[in-house]
Amino acid sequence: MKCPMLSGGPIGATDRMRSRWDRRYAGVLVAFALFALPACAPKAAPTTAKSAPQPVVVTVAQVKPVELRRTVSGVGTLYANEDVMLSPKVDGRVLRVLKNEGDTAYPGEVLMELDPTDARLAIGQAQPALQAELRKLKLEALPESDAVFTAHLPNVDSVAQAKANQELAEKEFVRIEEEVRRGVGSVQGLDSARTKSKVAKTAVDLAETEARVTLAQARRLSSALDDAEDRLRETQLRVPVPDDWAAWSAIVGPAANPVRYSVAARMVHKGATISPMRVTNAFRLVTDHVLKLRVAVPERYSPDVHVGQKVEVRVEAYPNLVFPGTVARMFPTVDPENRTFVTEVEVPNCCRKLKCGGFANAEVLVRTDAAVLTVPQEAVVTFAGVTKVYVVEGETVKAVEVEVGAREKDWVEIRGAISATAKVVTSGQTQLVDGSPIRVR
Repeated sequence: MKCPMLSGGPIGATDRMRSRWDRRYAGVLVAFALFALPACAPKAAPTTAKSAPQPVVVTVAQVKPVELRRTVSGVGTLYANEDVMLSPKVDGRVLRVLKNEGDTAYPGEVLMELDPTDARLAIGQAQPALQAELRKLKLEALPESDAVFTAHLPNVDSVAQAKANQELAEKEFVRIEEEVRRGVGSVQGLDSARTKSKVAKTAVDLAETEARVTLAQARRLSSALDDAEDRLRETQLRVPVPDDWAAWSAIVGPAANPVRYSVAARMVHKGATISPMRVTNAFRLVTDHVLKLRVAVPERYSPDVHVGQKVEVRVEAYPNLVFPGTVARMFPTVDPENRTFVTEVEVPNCCRKLKCGGFANAEVLVRTDAAVLTVPQEAVVTFAGVTKVYVVEGETVKAVEVEVGAREKDWVEIRGAISATAKVVTSGQTQLVDGSPIRVR
């Protein structure tokens, strides 16, 4: 069989084969031309200098010197100026209860009364017996001392009678002795007169001794009477009188005296029996015109806190009020568990707004610094343990390391190499480094 192209086969078939080959060859040429063109194209000229950095848009604020009060803060509990637990000194049945919890009790006021019957009976027995003994001694009242009674002894009837008998016996003895000396008296009569004189002297001593015994009995009855009267007084349980009550009354008068007690607890009821075998607490009283706030202060502030410093006290019940106080005393020991020492603050409470046992916050005013540099809180940047601010210097910034002090809502205290007239960046710090150009918005 012959090839169509060599053997003169049909022309149409041969032309179709040649056309297909031309198209394939043309595609290869186009692909080669596209690959070779970039390599043959001329290269761009290299850049000779870097472009200048663009300024960072920031906001700035002025450093502001302020007067700053240095304070030491703490929390504590309010205690009463005086906290007294009262109990009756005598036993008996409770007759009346005159005060309840929350009542105000003035010094000397009666809180409770016991049945006074037994005490009155004791007074009724001791008083007549005492008067009888005093009558024997011809006295209206007990003598102040033994020397006074010795001078009064001749007025006692028994002593006066014995002294009179002694004088008579001594005169009889002298008369008989004179008769014997003259030879008209007998020796037997002289001996009898001498004996009567001695007996009379002994009778005087005995009368004086009996008078002193009667005085001792009178004093015993007087003590029994005083005890009975004291028991009668103690049947009324009264409010104690504080030491500063008289001083306040002298200044403002008893009616306006702020020193008073408040009844914190009542533990007895009408009809109850007070037993002599055990102590029965009846009332708990507190004085709250001045309260004691005991604040736990960290040990590191011990050199800064002193007696007499002013204190601002706040409580949650009155969030908008500040109660002034004064450091009254500092405890000498440090608690080894939390390393704090107790500072006691006296807080005037004449308005009675503060309550004993309440919780309070205290700020002790240590000192006042005249010019403390402050910046907005957003101006301070902390990264990798370094705190700094960016200070504006012309059209660039400088990073300055600072120490942060007191903080408030809108500002923070800074300490470092920064002037009071400097300006600091408050936004855009994340794009800044030392020396970055800026544009203030």
